[in-house]
Amino acid sequence: MRTCTSSATPLGEAGPFTFVAADALTMKVREGGRAINAVVMIAIGVNADGRRREVLGLRVATSETGPAWNTFFADLVARGLTGVRLITSDAHQGLVEAIGSNLPGASWRRCRTHSPRT
Repeated sequence: MRTCTSSATPLGEAGPFTFVAADALTMKVREGGRAINAVVMIAIGVNADGRRREVLGLRVATSETGPAWNTFFADLVARGLTGVRLITSDAHQGLVEAIGSNLPGASWRRCRTHSPRT
């Protein structure tokens, strides 16, 4: 798996990525001598034949909000993310809205890991 996380790394050369998985991980980090919560947002892309997977982007934010996800996806699109047909993620409202705003042709589906268990 390759990593294309630099904001200067164009994604168009490696894509198109037809499938994207997005998620966030809450972590404790030190800031100013104390431990605070931070969120690491990540998107992983898979090309059409499923042979190429890449970490498309990482972003650290103070919280998982709609505006944070919107900025994250806007940056990926500005770097050349195209051809996305399906995105899986949890059902965070801000995340789902950011997907719709930035990748209007893509379908969204809740990933199995985040689906309610019966």
